[in-house]
Amino acid sequence: MEKLIKAWFIITLITFILFKLGETMTASYTEPAAEGNPYVLVLLIGWPFALLFVWITIRLARRTVQTVHPFGRVGLIIGGIGMAAFALTVNADQASALRDGIQESTNAAYATGWNQFTNIIYVNQLTFFILTVSCMVVGIMLTFIASPKQTNEDQPER
Repeated sequence: MEKLIKAWFIITLITFILFKLGETMTASYTEPAAEGNPYVLVLLIGWPFALLFVWITIRLARRTVQTVHPFGRVGLIIGGIGMAAFALTVNADQASALRDGIQESTNAAYATGWNQFTNIIYVNQLTFFILTVSCMVVGIMLTFIASPKQTNEDQPER
């Protein structure tokens, strides 16, 4: 378990940096449009780390919450869904404000889709938080499903 926690910390740090680069590599919509979206290169390099982050977070959440009472797990699921919904609402409000700003600028054609002005809508700290909490909720939900290893341990030896 200790190795899993260390791996999760390292992968979380790398994944957070990838999300933070989404914010820093987003061009200001007040500037003229440039040649494409350089953040796509970061995504091409970083997607394995994001997938590894999802897998380890789900696994760690499942292992950690395995011993919690089922009512407590339900409370954790409800709380996680609530936190993800709150972050999603805040993110949607920020995205709407950014799109309105882009539409009022000289780059109005870039108000839709994913481009060098809208990276921050899709890749920011709130989307990282939503991803983390969602993975934890999935991990907690998986604790209600008995794995084959657990069912073998529950059976008496012959």
